[in-house]
Amino acid sequence: MSGGGGTASVALNLTALMDILSNLLFFLLAAYTAQSVEVDGKAGLKLPASSSQLALTPQVTITVTKTAIDVSGVPVANVAEGAIVGDLDANGRIGPLFERLKNVRVSREAAGRGDLGESDLVLLLADKETDARTISTVLRTAGYAGFYNVRFGVVSR
Repeated sequence: MSGGGGTASVALNLTALMDILSNLLFFLLAAYTAQSVEVDGKAGLKLPASSSQLALTPQVTITVTKTAIDVSGVPVANVAEGAIVGDLDANGRIGPLFERLKNVRVSREAAGRGDLGESDLVLLLADKETDARTISTVLRTAGYAGFYNVRFGVVSR
C-alpha cells in the first residue's frame, strides 16, 4: 500500500444550488412592493418621479422642503442652504423633530394604536434637491424615536 500524498478531486454540482437561489430571489422580489398614496404637497416641494401604482395608508408624514421640516403639517425645524438650522444633540438627532415623533408614538400607544402592524412607519416627503446629509439626519432622528420603517414619497409618472 502506498501512502500517496496526492490531492483528492471533488466535483461540486451547482445546478441544485442555482435552482434554490433563483427561487429565493423570485420570492424576495415578489414580496417586495413599492407602494404609493396621494398626499398633499407643500408649495416648493419637488418630489422625485416613480411609476408605482400600489396603495398605502401613511401613519406619520415627515416633509422636508428647502426651508423647513414638518411632521404631519406641524413645523418642527428650519432648513437653510441645505443644512438644518440649530444644533443637533449628542446623538446627532434633530431635537424638536425627535420630541414631536416621540410624542406621536406615546399618544398612539395611549390610544391603543401602538401595536398596529405599521406603527413604526414614516412616509418621508423630501424635495428632490435636499442634501443627503439632511435626509440622513432626519432618518436617524426618526429611528431614535421608534420609527424604523421609512417609505419615500415620489411623484407618479
